[in-house]
Amino acid sequence: MSARSISGLVVITGLLLAVLVACGAPAGPSITVEDVWSRPAMAMQESEGASEGGMGQGMGMAGTGAVFMLIKNEGGEADRLTGGQTAVAEVVEIHETVIENDIMKMQMLGEGLEVPAGGEVQLEPGGYHVMLIGMKQNLEVGQTFGIDLQFEKSGTISVEPEVRMP
Repeated sequence: MSARSISGLVVITGLLLAVLVACGAPAGPSITVEDVWSRPAMAMQESEGASEGGMGQGMGMAGTGAVFMLIKNEGGEADRLTGGQTAVAEVVEIHETVIENDIMKMQMLGEGLEVPAGGEVQLEPGGYHVMLIGMKQNLEVGQTFGIDLQFEKSGTISVEPEVRMP
């Protein structure tokens, strides 16, 4: 085979490889969110014993809620769920339930939750979840509400959890 023939085969092979890569998974992350739901939750009212000028004035005991979902990444690069915003709570954080010394507790994932390239992460009771802190309203079975999930690379993805019993 001549050098010219080999050179031509290399060019054709390179072009075919580029076409195959372009037809495959996206180079960056490709995030989808499925089966989004929340448990019922109650907004707590202002403490009855708070005195004027005392600690907690104007700051009620805040209720909490949790949102669960399946996050898929069909892209070729990992992404990270870092937080979110919703009208139903003051703060949205990413948490994990852990057991330490036989005690179950929740801890915030300060760096967020990685969603691997070509993989998925299940957020479920007893595991990873989106924590709603400082509930502004009750969440009742059958209701839906909006939440904007913030991803490091994919930006904001808006979803509507349905409130249901686990």
